[in-house]
Amino acid sequence: MSLSKSARLRALFESKETTIMPFGTLPMHAQMAEKAGFPAFEVSGGMSSWWVGGVADVGWLTMTEVVAHCKTIAASVDIPIFCDADTGYGSAINARRTVQEFIQAGIAGIHIEDQLEPKKAGGQAGIALVSDEEAIGRINAACDARDEMDKDFVIVARTDGYGAEGGSLEEAIRRGKLYAEETGADCIFYEGLRTWEEVRIANEETPGPSYCIASRHAGPTPSVKELTEMGQAIQIAPFILPGVQEVWRLLLELKNTGELAPIDAYNAQAFDRLGEEDYVGFGDVFVKPSYEDVRKWEEAYYPAEKQRDYVNTIHD
Repeated sequence: MSLSKSARLRALFESKETTIMPFGTLPMHAQMAEKAGFPAFEVSGGMSSWWVGGVADVGWLTMTEVVAHCKTIAASVDIPIFCDADTGYGSAINARRTVQEFIQAGIAGIHIEDQLEPKKAGGQAGIALVSDEEAIGRINAACDARDEMDKDFVIVARTDGYGAEGGSLEEAIRRGKLYAEETGADCIFYEGLRTWEEVRIANEETPGPSYCIASRHAGPTPSVKELTEMGQAIQIAPFILPGVQEVWRLLLELKNTGELAPIDAYNAQAFDRLGEEDYVGFGDVFVKPSYEDVRKWEEAYYPAEKQRDYVNTIHD
């Protein structure tokens, strides 16, 4: 029997080697990760706020909105999906329901942070934290819901103790160790550390699996071998920046020239790669079900007189 998605994700977090996990926000991003051969995909809470909701990452999207979005992503691929669940969307009681909803949606794991509502995006000013006791209760409520429904579902406890008001590496590590010792969390996640040496220290001092998302100020990402030696359980790969920056650049070029020539030139260059590995067109190469799947089903289920003529058309 093949392992469940949650069991496969758990194995990645428990592996002795750092797992690179593509980090995005749309079904197509997850499908890209799967087609490229990655074993799992993480849905970014911040980028989901921006790309899907068109709003700031301040907890504006509700739990039901986020779960519905992530359910669509999970259904689009066969690899496990790991999701940002903000603060659990309220009290410890809400955190229980949050886990239940994500499990029912087919998600393999989530991370829950120790921020005080209203939450802020990682790396933003104004972050405040709940008390130790409230954070522990929030995480344990989530873990109890996990154990009741799917013991393989991954619960990651995130701390923003580094970037919160009065925060420091020492406070982040204190909280990380506390959550590792006093809750049933499967992994500890440190947000926003500013050097790779700090990443090494945090992971080294944390019992059990842990990882850090380093600020861009930390500089280039070390090799997977070096990340493994640092104790990074996973390393996110935010690969979708070109999907914003380059699209915006092309749109500005269109506006500034007042002509369609920039779009035509870009599209022609893209379609020149038809048949090559890096060809994706407008993205329909990733979709499930594919056009070929639909054609096969029509031939299997429709009477002959209802089947479409796929041969004698200009689009054959």
